[in-house]
Amino acid sequence: METSSINTLKFVKSVEIVPSKNLDMDDFRKAADLLSGTADVVTAPENPMGLPGVDPILATYMVAREYNLIAMPHITPRDKNRLYIHSQVLTALKIGIRNFFVIGGDPINKKVNSKEVRELDVLQTISSIRDTESYMKEPIPHVGIGSAFNPYRENEQDIIKLKKDSGSNFFITQILFEPEHLTKGWIKNRDFRLSAGFMPLSKKTQIEALKRMGVRLSDETLKRLENSEDIAQTSMKMILETFDAAREYVDGIHLMPLGRNETAKQILESI
Repeated sequence: METSSINTLKFVKSVEIVPSKNLDMDDFRKAADLLSGTADVVTAPENPMGLPGVDPILATYMVAREYNLIAMPHITPRDKNRLYIHSQVLTALKIGIRNFFVIGGDPINKKVNSKEVRELDVLQTISSIRDTESYMKEPIPHVGIGSAFNPYRENEQDIIKLKKDSGSNFFITQILFEPEHLTKGWIKNRDFRLSAGFMPLSKKTQIEALKRMGVRLSDETLKRLENSEDIAQTSMKMILETFDAAREYVDGIHLMPLGRNETAKQILESI
């Protein structure tokens, strides 16, 4: 497993994997075999959609450990307090993980009948990860702490500054389908590393899901997706077009293929 920081890469190609709940390791092996040589970084969500999921530290470690891949688990304050976050990060550092992606986390699904913890907010969680290094008996070089970049918020420049001040040193955008949200002067002249985030679609019902997640889609984009005879091919083509138009504004690409790792590999091989 590669233990360097994402910030040492000239250009970042990262993919979010979603571990299965099968009682074997086959999905980890298949993901590693498929993505090795194409992606640089693998990440995994923490209890996505507010439902129980495989621990992202285990997931990214299992995929990356025997391959030249960098592991970057998600860390969310939704389900735990400061003590557990320190423990979780210490565990990751112990096994060679040096990169983390901090996100607030989806609301807990009502089916789970559980309560959110959120002792810390996102900014405090970022700071807490940075503070965890003080518990180690030796310095940890090149720890990368990433967080989300919302290209649809008017005050995003101010929010990014707060995240940087808390300890974030790289960012990944929310899902994009149009380059206009990235091709802005202040983004091009930024002083932080940024990857453009994309989610390939496989069915038209996912269009409504994008809207619920706050992804802004113009009438033209909506029409193109809704009228498509092959939504998977159309969305892939739009992702490549959007990335190509915004390439000069970013330092990498991040894909959230919802388990369709073959699609992620195809996109990465096309850029």
